[in-house]
Amino acid sequence: MTAQLIDLSAARDAFYAPAFQIFAFGQEAPPAQVKDIVEVKYDDAVERIDGFTLTVNNWDAQRRAPIYYGHYATAVSPEHPDLFEPGNELMLYMGYRNSTRLMVTGMVTSVDVQFAESGHSKLVVSGLNTLERLRRQQYTWSWPDTGHDMVRDSDVALALAPAPIEAQHKPGLGIRVAIDEQARNREPYFSNIFMNNQYPILFLMERARARGYQVILRESEELDASGNAQQEIFFGPTEFDRDVTYVLEWGKTLTSFHPTYSNSRQLFAVKVCGWDRTAKAKIEERKTLDDLTDPPNRDHIAIARLANREEVITTPPARTVDEARRRAEQALRGNHLAMVEASGTTVGLPDLRAGKIVYIRGTGRHFDGIYTVLTTSHVLNEQGYRTSFTARRANPEQPGAHNPGDLVGAA
Repeated sequence: MTAQLIDLSAARDAFYAPAFQIFAFGQEAPPAQVKDIVEVKYDDAVERIDGFTLTVNNWDAQRRAPIYYGHYATAVSPEHPDLFEPGNELMLYMGYRNSTRLMVTGMVTSVDVQFAESGHSKLVVSGLNTLERLRRQQYTWSWPDTGHDMVRDSDVALALAPAPIEAQHKPGLGIRVAIDEQARNREPYFSNIFMNNQYPILFLMERARARGYQVILRESEELDASGNAQQEIFFGPTEFDRDVTYVLEWGKTLTSFHPTYSNSRQLFAVKVCGWDRTAKAKIEERKTLDDLTDPPNRDHIAIARLANREEVITTPPARTVDEARRRAEQALRGNHLAMVEASGTTVGLPDLRAGKIVYIRGTGRHFDGIYTVLTTSHVLNEQGYRTSFTARRANPEQPGAHNPGDLVGAA
């Protein structure tokens, strides 16, 4: 999938008439109930399960009675629907008129009922992605693990389908995984994909976001041994998702931008120690930022070199030289990526999600560049639709990498 580079300043007309949709019980929620929703919020992050929050009016002014909670009727009725009951599965779409995107399929996990001292009663309905139930135990693992030289993201997704093998501490989801074969054929190969003390489902979502994919729990077309439909995880591109990269510019499409530039914890070198049981020899692998191929924030390396800080990692001890080298490089990359972190706000962008890439411009040489989005918060209410995000700078933008002719308008 080829990413589109979206210049928002050239597509302002596309962002009128914000809209959202709620689906429940297999159909769109009735307009009368949708009108009770006064605010919709969707949050996601690279390292946690995404979810939603709905602020809902709980008062019928004509009947002068509560609608969802606080009444005494026990049977479900049009006057007292059960749309916001814990355990209900909701599908939330956000975007603009005639162009909404599926944000999350989630389960209502809590309802905060507020009978206020003044004003009418309201609800704060919270829910999490239905994939939350697969978050059980954290693992550390590396692919390929079968003797192959290279591996793709879809290969890792398929490898995570079996149940975990606790004796080997090998990760697994214990659920069927489906992929898009055509998309897999377009994926790049990696010599190594490393999961470091993560929940397998969160790790899979992280890899999906980086590729512009989605991880969705759905019913499989194949039936189980009893002839019943079984659930599966789909890892790949969907009709609801677009692989886009936004260009956000201060003074034009960035409402606010707050970068933090610090070298107080920056490292120039990392040494990883361990013990090779086979060779019965000590392992010490030292790497510096100068040793990295295509290091992050390469225009700020001189600052880390000037600080000249070094970290020694001994726990857990490395078992091979290759493992020590890989861990040293990974620690250096992760540390240097934290040199410039930022938060920002822009117009509501349903395709801007955690794990995506954005280009930041108009903020000067220290901060302009390519950023990885860490978290997003999408809020739609009577004041409009806004997306707030946090991000981490990966590198400066390559001069001439994208000329104005490369930019396409938002659909």
